[in-house]
Amino acid sequence: MEWSMVEEWLDSHPEKAYNYFLKFADVTLINRWLQARGYLKVPDGLNGSVRSSSGHTLSPSSFYCSRDQSPCSPLSPRDRSPQDSVAFFGDEGENPHRRTNSRKCSRHEFAKSKSQSVVKAEEGSSSRPKESGISQVRRTGLKEIRKSVSLPPSSIGLLSLLIESKVQLPRPTSKHRDLKRELRRRDEGAFFLDIVKDIANDLDLRSLTWKVRENLTVLLDCDAASLFIVDDTKGRTKPSLISKVFDVRCGAKGAVIPKHEGSESEVRLPWGAGVIGYVAETKEVVNLDAPCEDERYCDAVDRLTGYHVDSLLCMPIINVEDDVIAVAQVINKSERVSFSSHDEKLLETYLQFVSLAITNAKIMEASRREYERNRNLLEAVHELFEKQTSLEALIQKTLQETQRLLSCEKAAILLVKHEKDSGLSFTKAFEVGSSFKKKFRVIPDPRSIEEPLLEIAQQVALSGEIVAAPEPTSGSESPASPITALHEPSVRSVLAMPIRNTKLDVIGVAIIIKKHGLLGFDENDEQLFEALTIFCGLGINNTLMYCELEQAIARQKVAIEMLSYHALSTQKEVESLLETRASEDWNLESLAFDDFSLSHDEMAIAACKIFADLGLVNAFHIDSEVLYRWVLTVKKNYRAVPYHNWRHSFSVAQTMFAMLQKSELRHLFSDLQILGILVACFCHDLDHRGTNNAFQAKTGSALALLYGTKNTMEQHHFNHAVMILNSEGHNIFSNLEPEDYSTIMTTLKHAILATDLCIYFQYREKFALLIESSDASFIDWKTDEECSGLLRSVLMTAADLATSTKAWDVQRKAAARVTAEFFRQGDVERSKLNLIPNAQMDREKGHELPSLQVNWLRAVCLPLYKSIERVVPSLSSMREAVEENIEHWKQLVENEQEYHWEDDLIVDFEVDKPI
Repeated sequence: MEWSMVEEWLDSHPEKAYNYFLKFADVTLINRWLQARGYLKVPDGLNGSVRSSSGHTLSPSSFYCSRDQSPCSPLSPRDRSPQDSVAFFGDEGENPHRRTNSRKCSRHEFAKSKSQSVVKAEEGSSSRPKESGISQVRRTGLKEIRKSVSLPPSSIGLLSLLIESKVQLPRPTSKHRDLKRELRRRDEGAFFLDIVKDIANDLDLRSLTWKVRENLTVLLDCDAASLFIVDDTKGRTKPSLISKVFDVRCGAKGAVIPKHEGSESEVRLPWGAGVIGYVAETKEVVNLDAPCEDERYCDAVDRLTGYHVDSLLCMPIINVEDDVIAVAQVINKSERVSFSSHDEKLLETYLQFVSLAITNAKIMEASRREYERNRNLLEAVHELFEKQTSLEALIQKTLQETQRLLSCEKAAILLVKHEKDSGLSFTKAFEVGSSFKKKFRVIPDPRSIEEPLLEIAQQVALSGEIVAAPEPTSGSESPASPITALHEPSVRSVLAMPIRNTKLDVIGVAIIIKKHGLLGFDENDEQLFEALTIFCGLGINNTLMYCELEQAIARQKVAIEMLSYHALSTQKEVESLLETRASEDWNLESLAFDDFSLSHDEMAIAACKIFADLGLVNAFHIDSEVLYRWVLTVKKNYRAVPYHNWRHSFSVAQTMFAMLQKSELRHLFSDLQILGILVACFCHDLDHRGTNNAFQAKTGSALALLYGTKNTMEQHHFNHAVMILNSEGHNIFSNLEPEDYSTIMTTLKHAILATDLCIYFQYREKFALLIESSDASFIDWKTDEECSGLLRSVLMTAADLATSTKAWDVQRKAAARVTAEFFRQGDVERSKLNLIPNAQMDREKGHELPSLQVNWLRAVCLPLYKSIERVVPSLSSMREAVEENIEHWKQLVENEQEYHWEDDLIVDFEVDKPI
């Protein structure tokens, strides 16, 4: 066979080559490999020894790392400097029982060692040439730069930094074995104290195992030692024994349990198997002269490696609660003698200290596992919460995270649907496959999955309880069990949990399956899986809500489009209005204008005339067709309620127009402000429902939920006005500059909100103090934005309540309409809300209307128009008209005449309907 064929076969079977290397490679080969690739620099003439800087001669076997006594870490070419000492992997001397490959360096340990450069001095302390200050600063700076550059620009990177552990474990140094032997020879008491101190502060179980094994070989003068720690994780049928650092000379009986994936060199032994298992189970000390003759001993490993065990001493390690936490075993006493009772005493004494060290290390390991579990859970939750816009993406991420964290071969989620008639059913299933494929797939018809798996899912969905099938033992499962009925015979354990929403209803079932090649699920796995299902349930619930919200938004969008189509004016209506001309006899500039003198179409034409007469059409280049379309649409969006309808809207706008034209107010505001005020007058009651803000709050209406209980209707009116302006062909502000557009929208909102009487009552006193504190003629209303805004608010209220300034006949008709609207609201409050309405809205107190009107006009309207007269004396006629109407209402009260408000209620054309 040619070498090229062998090389080709090795390239295609890297795992075989790796195993062969581990089995037959020695330290010389490793040194040659490192030297060939530049990791080691060997000076010429080096003959197996190197002189240290202190003048001591160090053999290659003296170069070991301080942590676990594994061969010293080589330097990478990037980190190596000429000043660095040279280290070799060396032998530890000849031994009649020794095999050349008894100590193995795992790939993980070798990779870690490349980041270090530690040379062991004779005294046992790690040393490295000190760097200069400049070099140290430079290295630190580069490290920080690399750290900052490597951070991903995402929230997961920030989360990783936040949850990064800040705990630094102590890294105690340890003397080399030869130094320990020399110390034991000189002073046995000092040596014993030294090996106790050696393990006292080591909180890493792997490092501690190395130290204990080495210390035992020196203490008892033997060839090798083993340390197996008890793993009594809850949820397992029986505890097992773990060797953190594998050594085949363990005397175990039966097959060794395969190690975990990613557990490096860990090896498990069954409880009660072999000498070690027997000692762990019985707590007895076993001291054998000829272990091969004992039935508890298995020599399979010895026959495999050619290693022979002459003597063996095995002892349990007991904690303060009298529980076995580990088992120590030493073999082959030097000079082929047996272990004596003195050796047993020494071992027992030392193992008491080992017990404390193992207890502390296990507590630390449990804390570390808890931290890692919480860290992984936080990162998994972060990943899940980033996928809450797609149900499929969310479940895929959940299954992938579950498979990663729990090392399971399969993971599946089945969504549940509860139906009244057919009961429970599964709508869809999702699965992440075996370790060879690990592909996510969606199963539209869950009935197509394995029947046993479906039975487990149905059981969980119906009961809402966890179904956990632990690792099976001989005869522990019946043939009819769903676990054994699964198609894959290698299934070791199954764990199924319900997925619940925020109402704790079962909305799905999550199932994970683990193979025979791995250990069964334990209590920690169950808790972690339960946490993942909780967050998965929240994620599914949120995703479904998001989908419902998307559908609701889509439905709303369609509804708005439909309403807009039907609520907007048509082109035919616009063209018809364009052909109609306004009449000069309408008397639009008069404060005594009759609000009931025009029809609805005439009011639309008059509205366009008001914009033109104020010069706003020319000033802002408003297209006539756009203006007419906007007016017709505004008219169309007022409801058929008794008072707050299109007629009231036009009345308010006409009053504002008359006040501007008949007084000096026209010169107190800019054209942009006047345009905003006038548009606000037409839009200030858009889509009014005939009920006030208090009614919206009492009933908890959709408007109250949307806008809150403050300025509820006014906010709705403004938003409705904006919607009309944003409709195609309706934006009368389209030719404004961006800055002017922003200004006029602010003016529009401020003016519409000002029509809420609650706001007027808040600034009424402030306005009165302003005009009484100084001569109103000295206030610059045009440039002082605060004063100008206050005046605009007062004028909006004055225009809104202007029916109180009209002739008696007009005022009486308007009062009848207001009364009709109020009584309708009062009837609803009494019949549906079981409330007693206030006097103005109580139909049973209709006879009190004249006195209520007197109080209203005196308390609200008269002070309002008096304050306006102080600013604009030419508007005194409005105050006078209010006083006249007060007298008319007083006469009705004084004459005790029965007032029938229904007689003054006129059914108004096509908009208003009879009450």
